[in-house]
Amino acid sequence: MSPGIYQVQALAEQWGPNTAVEKKRAVLAFNKAASLLGLHAQAIQLMNCLLSFTRECDWEADSRPLAWPDNQRLMFEQNISLATLKRALRRLAETGLIAFKDSPSGRRVGRRNPHTGKISTERTYGIDLSPLGIRVFELEEKVETQERLQAQTRALAQQFTRDRKMLASYIESALSNHIEGPWKECEAELDGLILARRSLCTTEILDDLCKRLRDLLERARTAYAAAADKFEAGAAGSNPSAQAKEAAHTSQKNTKMSPSGLTNELSIQDTSQKNIRRLYEEERSSADAEQLDLLCAGHTGEKGSGNEPERDVSVEQIKKIQAVQIDPTTLLALCPEFAQWLVSRGRPTWNDVVRAVETVVKPSLQIPPSTWAAACRLLGRETAATAVALIYEKHATGLIDSPGAYLNGMLSKAENGQLRLPSSLFHWRKPRKEASIA
Repeated sequence: MSPGIYQVQALAEQWGPNTAVEKKRAVLAFNKAASLLGLHAQAIQLMNCLLSFTRECDWEADSRPLAWPDNQRLMFEQNISLATLKRALRRLAETGLIAFKDSPSGRRVGRRNPHTGKISTERTYGIDLSPLGIRVFELEEKVETQERLQAQTRALAQQFTRDRKMLASYIESALSNHIEGPWKECEAELDGLILARRSLCTTEILDDLCKRLRDLLERARTAYAAAADKFEAGAAGSNPSAQAKEAAHTSQKNTKMSPSGLTNELSIQDTSQKNIRRLYEEERSSADAEQLDLLCAGHTGEKGSGNEPERDVSVEQIKKIQAVQIDPTTLLALCPEFAQWLVSRGRPTWNDVVRAVETVVKPSLQIPPSTWAAACRLLGRETAATAVALIYEKHATGLIDSPGAYLNGMLSKAENGQLRLPSSLFHWRKPRKEASIA
């Protein structure tokens, strides 16, 4: 037993009323802090798989979050070898997320109370997830600190970019107009700062670079303002004859632009009303022709005949079921139960949705990997993730008992061209209300 595993065994004994947390909070804290803990993808997926074997009641103070799947099932669920499974479990234990409660025979077995559904901790042996629950507050604090640090780094990077562009514009303008000043020195110092910025630097180093760049920008701005004042003073004391010549040129220009007689009339093109109308109709006809190429698909003419778009589909092209996509923001608004599992840094993207499905929701619904792979092949990853999100919503309300079988049914409808996923997303609550009334 390594020192890390020994320490996590002692940590698991602290589980109680003061350390118990909700399962939802534990899952979110782990997935947000997984990258900070240095875990690889297999360990993260395995941890989410273990979390999917627990229930909400297991995370209460008078119970214990234990999971007892055997190695064969974990190997099948994660599609990994026995050696890889053992390494991942050991890594999770040394990181302080799980502990092992071994039985005398070495097997993982569990018992639940048939009335309350809670685990009988005295007769249950397996993988103890209570260390994760105890460390939830620590993980949340780490994530919050990291998010603040990342926000500060982004702000410094944006400030560095703005000042760099401003300084480069001062230097370029001064050199092109042959303005006296320390422009060569500023250019060399700017190149050094840019070279230092290109390397991997911490927030403290980036802050120092921004301060140095800000000082350099102030020097360049002061030199440029002094040169501009000197240039204006020199222009004011120039030759008076040149100013008189410039005034005469301006007066002649104003005379040409303001006709007042026969000799300086402004030339007006003699375009009849008929020609103007013809040009207008030509422009409208050309615009309509361009829009016709975009709107011809599914367009219905005045006589009611539908115009079918021409499609050039090669024989070798793989036929896929195409479904209308909705954006991730709308999906999360329609599926609030699913949205709580999404880990996103800013505006949600399809990668965030697919990651939440693969790491948290799919193991929680116990959807077989073969079914998920078939859904990705047939529908695409984004549409398959949308379907799983809808299934999770219905499963959370008690409408679905077997999510894997329901997803297979959706795939059968998609093969027959009968799957209308966006319509199902917008109207799935209506059948639920009708069923409750009946």
